[in-house]
Amino acid sequence: MHPEMERAKARYQAQETPEELSLAVRAAIREGDRLRKRRRTVRRSLATALASCACFVLLVNGSPSFAQAVYDVPVLGGLARIFTVTEYAVNDREHIIDVRLPALENTGHTELEQKVNQEISTRIQSVIDAAETRAREAREAYVATGGDPETYMPVIIDVDYEVKCQNDQYLSFVVTETEVRASAYTEFYTYNIDLETGKEITLRDLLGPNWMETVNAQVAEQIAQRAQDPENTYWTTEQGGFQGIREDQPFYLNGEGLPVVVFEKYELGPGSMGSQEFVIQTEQ
Repeated sequence: MHPEMERAKARYQAQETPEELSLAVRAAIREGDRLRKRRRTVRRSLATALASCACFVLLVNGSPSFAQAVYDVPVLGGLARIFTVTEYAVNDREHIIDVRLPALENTGHTELEQKVNQEISTRIQSVIDAAETRAREAREAYVATGGDPETYMPVIIDVDYEVKCQNDQYLSFVVTETEVRASAYTEFYTYNIDLETGKEITLRDLLGPNWMETVNAQVAEQIAQRAQDPENTYWTTEQGGFQGIREDQPFYLNGEGLPVVVFEKYELGPGSMGSQEFVIQTEQ
């Protein structure tokens, strides 16, 4: 690992965690460490990543035995259509950034691939730029108020993705951006593709014209069930809790092809509840 990363990590881990930090925040910090360790040996520039992807595609298309072997591996099975197009790490006095971005490939719908890939690239770059600005301002404020620059804990910014569903009909994946400072916050960007039509799927497509009523009823029912556990805390409607889904409610498809609606941290309850997901049953 780069010496600067080692020193930043050592300073970060040496910080005593305040007792008031929630367990959810501590878990997020540990998860950030795990993600960086997992990928520390595969730091590549964009050019290298693209070259590797090209070699991979050639192997998949030219070697049936290799393609079958890759398909049998749980994580790598989806790389014939979703691959890592950009992977890099940045570390300095202000922040530690770890990025792994996906791109669509070989869907048979070139316009869709270009649209989705451009959207991911533009959206995530905007998110990273904003996070870097906040990190710089946070360090400047820390130093301006008498803080020691050498003991400043860099902001951690992690961008990653996960394939949720891939079969002959659907391809669904989620891009996440997690920012860790005094607390942790994650944003979700979901993509759901119909490989037969080459279009992005909506909840209306899956659930019909009454999709909002269907989702609202099932989410409300599941919240009521989960709230019976004394360890779960959901805000009431009056407190700003669940009041119905939005037109652009994020969702992904699970391995069974069922939609899973996603609510970000603080949307339905206190931070200790983290993000919330609800599987929506469809009519068979």
